[in-house]
Amino acid sequence: MLMNEKIKAISRTLLIAIVAILVIIAGVGAYVYITSLPSPQKVTYKDTIIVGTTDSVQTTLDPAEAYDYFGVNMIQNTGAGLFAYEPNTTRLVNDLATSYTIADGGLTWIINLRQDAKFQDGTPFNATAMAFSLNRTITLNQDPAFLIGDLIAKIEVTGTYQIKLTLKKPFGEEYTKALLSTWVAYAVNPKTTPMEVVTPPKTVDMIGPYKITRWEPGVLIELTANPNWYGLKPKTNKIIIKFYKDASSLLAAVSTGEIDIAFRTLAPSDIKSVQQEGKLKVVTGPGIAPIRYLVFNVNKDPFTNKLVRQAIAYTIDRNTIVNTLFFGSLAQPLYSMVPIGFLGHIDAFKEKYGERPDIEKAKSLLMQAGYSTTNKLKLELWYTPVRYTPVEGDVASILKQGMESTGIIEVTLKSADWATYRQLFRQEQISMWLLGWFPDFLDSDNYVRPFYHSGGNGWLHVNYKNPQIDQLIDQQVLKSGNERVQILEQIQRIVADDAPIIPLWQEGQAAVAQPNVGGIVLDYSQIFRYWLIYATVPSKNIALSVSVLAPFALLAVIPNREELI
Repeated sequence: MLMNEKIKAISRTLLIAIVAILVIIAGVGAYVYITSLPSPQKVTYKDTIIVGTTDSVQTTLDPAEAYDYFGVNMIQNTGAGLFAYEPNTTRLVNDLATSYTIADGGLTWIINLRQDAKFQDGTPFNATAMAFSLNRTITLNQDPAFLIGDLIAKIEVTGTYQIKLTLKKPFGEEYTKALLSTWVAYAVNPKTTPMEVVTPPKTVDMIGPYKITRWEPGVLIELTANPNWYGLKPKTNKIIIKFYKDASSLLAAVSTGEIDIAFRTLAPSDIKSVQQEGKLKVVTGPGIAPIRYLVFNVNKDPFTNKLVRQAIAYTIDRNTIVNTLFFGSLAQPLYSMVPIGFLGHIDAFKEKYGERPDIEKAKSLLMQAGYSTTNKLKLELWYTPVRYTPVEGDVASILKQGMESTGIIEVTLKSADWATYRQLFRQEQISMWLLGWFPDFLDSDNYVRPFYHSGGNGWLHVNYKNPQIDQLIDQQVLKSGNERVQILEQIQRIVADDAPIIPLWQEGQAAVAQPNVGGIVLDYSQIFRYWLIYATVPSKNIALSVSVLAPFALLAVIPNREELI
């Protein structure tokens, strides 16, 4: 008995010792495991992101002259103005302005300015610089100058950080802020910016989250975080934008991982395929831009005749374009130059010409204009194949088919690269062509004034002049609420009847990105904000020298307690 008791005592001591050892090992293992895990709060971002596009800078990166989407977007990422759109909203907030006072019935604006802003070279920003910038845009009087040239009558410096603007008319508060938020009103450095347009590859010193550190026209643009930026530091230090010749090469680049983001422009079919495959991220935004439309030079025959323009309007098959080329979900038919969702929008062209083509009415108008099956109307329809959508040629073919279905019109399709195309319509060498529009600011006025007002549509070379329309456009910006809506509706109905421009469809926005990319914001402003974009770096698991499961593995080889006893 004594011997058995001794054995039991020894076995108990041994068991206690083993258990104690196991507890220690488990604690050490758990500690090593927990401390080896990456901190959930710590996220590592890539230093450089590569973005691909088929777009390009069409003229310059001078805010006084640039008037194309990509060029303006570069300025929006390297500059700042008095006001700015808050991301993912249509709300205007102070930017270089800190506060303002409106006086004299809306004619006078006293604007107080930031005191902590600097240009890229370190030069302090002040009221003198702001006044110089606004005056420079108005004085140079390039294509987009009307955005503030038609707004501002006088600019005065009333303090080191205060300016006084006298407006030409008592425009509404939000309308005035919207115009002052446009790139033409961005601050430029008076020390380094000449009173002439700055041409490529030179750039203008501005105030923004990024600065351009490299520009090889047609090849790439490199943006580097601006150390003098007063706002939140960009999440990505360097952005490289590479230019691709077409949608297929852009798709290949993002599919192989050569680039992190593809934005403007992939074919609708490519976007649909990427969504279905699910390997890459597709980010979409509101369908207001671009709006697409057909332009007639009303100073050139046969488009001097309204009957011809109206006849063509009756042949347009928007639904076929949207459903076959954009799969019914990436675009929607547009029956007014004021997009769906904007103040005062009505389907004016649907009211006038119907939802579907009416070939009989088109024939009747053409015959009234003197044309017939034996005296056909021969036209050229021009388009540019890459700038807007890879299916542009298909769009032109659908329009051609609609016109020729009258049996009276014969259409020859012609195309040119954007640089040539732009020159052709600016020199008025063509008389019917396809274009697209991205808003300068978020207001219905920006969809009527640049197209129909004789003082604002010079850039388009449509040559449309209607004194009644000019008067109505000028009136609507001084009104608000239902009174303004009624004037906008009247404008849309009159221009639908005159038909110098035919609205076709409005598209949504889409970007394709690698799965680790975030921060892409596609909103109503159409501003692609590079400073918000980031790409995370995958975390690597740290190898454990001691596994938390080790003690349980040891338990499997320990003899049963009864066997020890």
